[in-house]
Amino acid sequence: MDAGILRDQLADLSKGVFISMPIGTVLAALILAVQLLSGGGLAAVAWFAAIALVNGARVVLALAQSGAADERQQAVVVRLSLYGLLALASGVAWSFLALLSEGYTTAQAPLYLIMLAGTSAGSVTYCTSHAPASINFITLPLLTAAACVLAQGGVENDVLGFTILLFLGGMIRGALLGQSRFRETSRFKYEAREFAAEMERNSRRDPLTALLNRYGLEQAIAGLGLSDGPFVAMLIDLDGFKSVNDTYGHTIGDGLLVKVARRIEDHAPQVATIARIGGDEFVLLFSACRSPQAAGELASSIIAAIANPDPELNSVRVGASIGIYQADKPQLTEMLLKADFALYAAKRGGRNEYCLFDADLDAALERRNRIERDLRGAIESGALCCWFQPLVRLDTSAVVGFEALLRWQHEVRGAISPPEIVTAARETGLLSLLTETVFLNCCAMIAELVRQGRPDVRVAMNLSPRELEAGNVDDMILDGLKAQNVPAAMLEIEITEVAPVDRDRVGQKVGRLADAGISIVLDDFGTGFSTLVSLKDSRIRKIKIDKDFVRDLAKSVEDQAVVEAVIGLGRRLGIEVMAEGVETDADRMILRSLGCMIAQGYLFSPALPMRDALAFDAAAAEVIFEPLRNPRSGNAA
Repeated sequence: MDAGILRDQLADLSKGVFISMPIGTVLAALILAVQLLSGGGLAAVAWFAAIALVNGARVVLALAQSGAADERQQAVVVRLSLYGLLALASGVAWSFLALLSEGYTTAQAPLYLIMLAGTSAGSVTYCTSHAPASINFITLPLLTAAACVLAQGGVENDVLGFTILLFLGGMIRGALLGQSRFRETSRFKYEAREFAAEMERNSRRDPLTALLNRYGLEQAIAGLGLSDGPFVAMLIDLDGFKSVNDTYGHTIGDGLLVKVARRIEDHAPQVATIARIGGDEFVLLFSACRSPQAAGELASSIIAAIANPDPELNSVRVGASIGIYQADKPQLTEMLLKADFALYAAKRGGRNEYCLFDADLDAALERRNRIERDLRGAIESGALCCWFQPLVRLDTSAVVGFEALLRWQHEVRGAISPPEIVTAARETGLLSLLTETVFLNCCAMIAELVRQGRPDVRVAMNLSPRELEAGNVDDMILDGLKAQNVPAAMLEIEITEVAPVDRDRVGQKVGRLADAGISIVLDDFGTGFSTLVSLKDSRIRKIKIDKDFVRDLAKSVEDQAVVEAVIGLGRRLGIEVMAEGVETDADRMILRSLGCMIAQGYLFSPALPMRDALAFDAAAAEVIFEPLRNPRSGNAA
């Protein structure tokens, strides 16, 4: 900072020279002219020549400074000293004005004193950044003038001499104050620059691990050259980190993140870029040609290092999953997107796995992107709609209900599965629109059933508690039933759970729907997070045994025992029990013998367009759909 302040002083002093030197030279020329007119001779010319020579040297020094703005501190000190010496030389020359005016006794003496005072004041004004430059100049001439005036005696001369000394003192004080203020202003400037630079550095760094953050990663990638490619991006996500925070607290969790950061650094190739871009997400970016290890080998070593047990975490084991993407050009958005896609492919394989983004994943990503891009258009055009799978009584083969299932035949990608549709809707923020579309399809089906005089047939739609928790689906359904003028008793809501939610909030909304007369069905019972506790909820009117227990039921004694127990529980609690995924006549017979009277599955019919579903006759169609059974499709399609 001190070096910068000195450079600022030198730069300001050099600028001031181009103003003060011409003024000083003009004043000296006026004095020369007065001297020549009053009979002065060679001495006045010699005096003016000395003044001009010193002023010229100061201008040359200033011109040399304009091309050397970034000099080292020692060179700056030398130049400032030269300015001080030249100012002193100029002051000595101006002191000889006393000789030209015979000790300031000639008739021109008052004029010379005024000009001396003017040039002294100008020196202080234009040299405020460096006090010695002005003090060296003004001190000797003004002291000489005061001495000459005081030597003449008399009250007027004494007052004038004292005034000159006061003027000198004021000028010296002004020069020192000016320098102090200039240095203070310059210091503030550099402190502000340093603070801004520190803020800029901090804006690029993660304060916990000292790694780059996402912004810093963007800046680092922007500085990479294509000649260093290809580039490998590894997206590292910790497995089990949430359990660390939940069990040991965030302080221990933060400490673990720091340790993980150091372990990644220890295994990273030289000149690699490492960043923390999320809570427990890290990015490792490096040039493939500069890494001594292949990407897969490096990923394995990093996973092993992170999974190494930590003595502070006795009850929790933390691992890592890694997605890897290699590209010729370092483009952050593309690299993170594809590394993230590979990461989740790795997570599907279990903990402590890595996955390289390859052609298959590229095709899958393109499929997902295409689905997400076209989803809204498909909903609005009606290309995405619901088909209805019949629910059949096993004793009479009567159709007692339908389940609405999503269907979308994409013009390029073919049939899009319901899980893909729901995932795309969630990612694009269209889940509420999708749910409303399903609901309106169900309302249309109910309206047709009413028109046909079949008020005892119900239509079921699937609804996730996450939708109930996050939105106003209950309002949409209740308001929609009134607007469509269809009976609430003919609508069923099948709720299945795949993750814990706010049970109180969900329960409140389920209560509103149940109070309106809508039947609440617990779907996929026996799997996921659906538990026996759910059966205590008096609003549950039906449970649906998951297809995993029903498929090949006739061949599994264990599955038969589970199904029989669930049917018994339902009977005791007054809850209707049905089965999904029935695909063989043997499974149907077993279910009937166990007391389950309602089922759905490919044995009876796949999902059908609304018109075909309304015309469906289970007894007549059972043989027709027998060849269409697909053991792997079940009811999920």
